[in-house]
Amino acid sequence: MAVSVLIAIGGCRSAAAERKLHAALQHTLAGPPVPPADAEVWPDVQRFYALRDGQPAWVKPRSPSRRAPAALHLIRRAGDHGLVANDYGEVELAQLTEELERERRNARDLQTRLASLDVRLTAAVLAVGRDVALGRIDPRAMNLPWTKRRATPEFAAILHEIIRFDPGSWLDRIEPPHPEYAALRRVLIDLRDELEQPDPGSHASVPAGLPVEHRIRLVELNLERWRWLPDDLGDRHFIVNIPSFHLFAREQGRTVLDMRVVVGKPGTETPVFSDEMETVVFSPYWNIPDTIAIGETAPAAIRDPAYLARNNIEVLAVSGGTTRRVDPSAIDWSDPAQLEGLAFRQRPGASNALGHVKFLFPNRYNVYLHDTPADSLFNRTSRAFSHGCVRVERPEDLARYVLRGRDEWDAARIKRAMYSGQETHVRLKEEIPVHLVYFTVWVDDSGGVRFLADPYKYDRSARIPD
Repeated sequence: MAVSVLIAIGGCRSAAAERKLHAALQHTLAGPPVPPADAEVWPDVQRFYALRDGQPAWVKPRSPSRRAPAALHLIRRAGDHGLVANDYGEVELAQLTEELERERRNARDLQTRLASLDVRLTAAVLAVGRDVALGRIDPRAMNLPWTKRRATPEFAAILHEIIRFDPGSWLDRIEPPHPEYAALRRVLIDLRDELEQPDPGSHASVPAGLPVEHRIRLVELNLERWRWLPDDLGDRHFIVNIPSFHLFAREQGRTVLDMRVVVGKPGTETPVFSDEMETVVFSPYWNIPDTIAIGETAPAAIRDPAYLARNNIEVLAVSGGTTRRVDPSAIDWSDPAQLEGLAFRQRPGASNALGHVKFLFPNRYNVYLHDTPADSLFNRTSRAFSHGCVRVERPEDLARYVLRGRDEWDAARIKRAMYSGQETHVRLKEEIPVHLVYFTVWVDDSGGVRFLADPYKYDRSARIPD
């Protein structure tokens, strides 16, 4: 009988403790965000507890549970992704966990403190997850020509799904899915090991005199950039890595075509974004952009009346949606009023700035891939010379690859179209994703690591917050 009474008393106390813990959790969740949660993370914290019907995730009514160390481990894993665990309160949370474990029988306001710990652990785990998945830098806030494209994972739902059986898989579930991201994480771990125990036989291709600490920072920054790419790059896609001055055609994650490219020079940088190639244009006209027309073409025509004819450039009058050719000799080049509404285009031919073919993936930057008559530039190590578009080293090979499977477009017909002098548009049957990216640490298909130059100085201006 006495035993039954004691059990009943213990059960009542336990139920009362659970009610107090639940009430304390609800009070905390109804208040302002708990560090390190910010305005973006806090709604996920609230959704997570709503999915759990308001039940704690990491503590029990009388002490931290065995899941609390698992939460701390997840926070510490931030370092594996180039982040700093203590940015998420790891040290303080570990101390609070230890204190509540020691004082669980005598602690004042135990349920309130346990509720606070539980919510703070959840906030930290979700904050780490958000930064691993989406990054800590918003390139737009730093005036960088980047477009973030990764979709936001369902953080609360994923954490709720895995917490009972496999909380350790949290970051693996939400990190960018690209093999290159995982490879860079391994490089980061190796470099940190090297920092602690220097190994002169490091496998990475490293510029002379580049300290390990600096290499670590570069890897961290390039991990961040992988978080800005879409999860699905496409089974068949192109990557142009601006710092390596190379184009890669890839299928099922493997490179099947690789060629050198020329990219935008500083001041007219090639933007970083993703889009889809839709059309190949053989023997293209070059519609000279307004910036080049105003800054280069018109002044050259004023200085030299033969400039336009020598460079095979037509003058067009654009008005009311119509376009007509204009005789350059009839234009008073000194009269700004006559220059308004004029456009310039270069006819197809050997001297055309776009060469004999261009590859269009319509975008707001008016950037595309194209041939070039300036082949000598491909012999340079650093190839940042264009006005923003990407010039390709082997345009005929690229055209054959893009039109692969189109029997009517065999190699002979492609060559004839390139040199016909008649502009011909060929719509692709299936669009091909194109990703213009900026990685100064690059992992190739064989796992080799290269540290590259920073032609646009983005590494200097886009630091991960300390």
